[in-house]
Amino acid sequence: MASLPTIKTIYTDGACSGNPGPGGWGTVLYLADGSVHEMGGRDSQTTNNRMEMQAAIAGLQLLVASEQTNPVELFTDSEYVKKGITEWIAGWKRRGWRNSAKKPVLNQDLWQQLDQVNQAAAQQTGAPVIWTYVRGHAGNEGNERCDTIARAFSLNRAVDLSQRPEAIALLDTAQ
Repeated sequence: MASLPTIKTIYTDGACSGNPGPGGWGTVLYLADGSVHEMGGRDSQTTNNRMEMQAAIAGLQLLVASEQTNPVELFTDSEYVKKGITEWIAGWKRRGWRNSAKKPVLNQDLWQQLDQVNQAAAQQTGAPVIWTYVRGHAGNEGNERCDTIARAFSLNRAVDLSQRPEAIALLDTAQ
């Protein structure tokens, strides 16, 4: 089986129809050969924040499954996700998954998954994932595409995804 070209950047987005309500996530991986691999999913009852996190988890899971050693940059339009994984998570873990108000951290299950795959990606590539905030709905091509995918999944509508067979095979083997 051919290997997946190097993943250069990952874009992620989440959407929710009502909050909570039906939600969807979209992830686009831009590859070194100029191609893309798109993924998405849905949950019938969720929140926008959970979908934002799920999109990032999916992108990093594929990165780890690919066994690539090149560092990547992940773009999100969620300050919650970016600040959570880069600033807040160390304190949450120190305080036993309690926030600064001593209340349980919301979405702890997904924060733990995101933390684990983020650490695995950093260990594999020898450098931390570069988490970059990008303003949503501001014309950024990667962000706009993720938003289209996430909204389609949240509304349970069909969306054509550009997918690489090698990426699908990697994820199938990893699960």
